[in-house]
Amino acid sequence: MDKRSRLDLIHGYQDWIQGYVDRDWDPYEISFMYRPLPGGRQSILEQMKREIYRVNSRLVTRFDRDPRSEAGFNRLPRMMVFPDLPVYKRKKRSLTDVSINDGLHYGGIALTPPISRFSTTLDAYFDEHEKEYVNQTLDRIHVEPIISDADYVTDYLAKSIKRGTVSQDDIVILPRATSEMPGEDLRSSPKDPVGVAWWRKLSES
Repeated sequence: MDKRSRLDLIHGYQDWIQGYVDRDWDPYEISFMYRPLPGGRQSILEQMKREIYRVNSRLVTRFDRDPRSEAGFNRLPRMMVFPDLPVYKRKKRSLTDVSINDGLHYGGIALTPPISRFSTTLDAYFDEHEKEYVNQTLDRIHVEPIISDADYVTDYLAKSIKRGTVSQDDIVILPRATSEMPGEDLRSSPKDPVGVAWWRKLSES
């Protein structure tokens, strides 16, 4: 993918996220930090993605009792996360964060809907319930509300895509389909009106 295509991809992500913000969804910056993982870079990325899918599968049940239904799907949180490496200028990182997995982790944006059975903020929820999600692979989940421009945050978090250092296949966009089952692809069974518009725009670019 050339630089122009990568920039178009990021702009598509920004449009997708802004579509939710315009409909009163709450945006958050979310980071998944891991324990030391075995294998090469691609193997590590696959392990990291599996943990994100696992976390999401549990999280969605806090938003709707039947997250697999079409009605339930519309009340599920959205998430777009990218492989990331620490940047010292933006946030101070501990020596541990920098050294484990060469600093590689996942970070991105999560959005929570204005109507669901979820009764708190995403950051407060993980502050209280993080221990229910971490394990021998996933060390912690950090969530902060986005109070600045979501476009800027998306552009920053997608820096690895802009630089061409990771594949588009390593981006995690959730939920993938109403079933939330591995192997489903939102592009082949779209249920979310904003997601449909975004995928159509992306496919036509």
